[in-house]
Parts: sequence; structure tokens; C-alpha cells
Amino acid sequence: MDEGQALGALFVASFNHDLDALNCPARVALPSTGDARDILELHDAPGNHLCNVPENTAPDMVAIAYQLYLHGLRRGLEGGEQAAWAKLRFLIGAAADLAD
Repeated sequence: MDEGQALGALFVASFNHDLDALNCPARVALPSTGDARDILELHDAPGNHLCNVPENTAPDMVAIAYQLYLHGLRRGLEGGEQAAWAKLRFLIGAAADLAD
């Protein structure tokens, strides 16, 4: 590992420590492509790549962005679940009408 990689790894470890202190389960990593400079990859708790963020972004801003992402994800899942239940109720009603 060269000096630049070591500094990058130290920066990522420090950034992730700051995210821990903010109770944020997201993590950052050095870009997997190795081409991008001044960029960090943002990963969710299971380790899925979400997006890239500038490395000069403050950890508290990354934590806020991650919380907004989780909120949107939950709302989307709830909306999909409600739509599925509505469709199921419609199909049950249609089947009941056919049975009459």
C-alpha cells in the first residue's frame, strides 16, 4: 500500500468513525474504480453502493442524506404495499361479483 492509499484508508476510517458517532449505519469507502479523485462511495448498512459523495462533504451532511434516503425508501415501500393491498381487495371484490 503506497502512502496515498494509506492516507485514503485513514481518512475513510476517520469518516466512518464520525458516522458511527452520529448513529448513522451508512459507510463510505474509497472508489472501487480507483479513477475518481476527491470522491467517496456511500454504502448502506448491508454494504450496497448508493451513490458517490465529494470527500469534502461533512459526515453530518452524509448522515442527514442517508436518513432522507431511508425515509424515502420506507415511504416507497409503504406506498407499494398499500397499492398491492388495494389491488388485492379489488381482485377479491371482482371474484366475489363473478361468484354471485
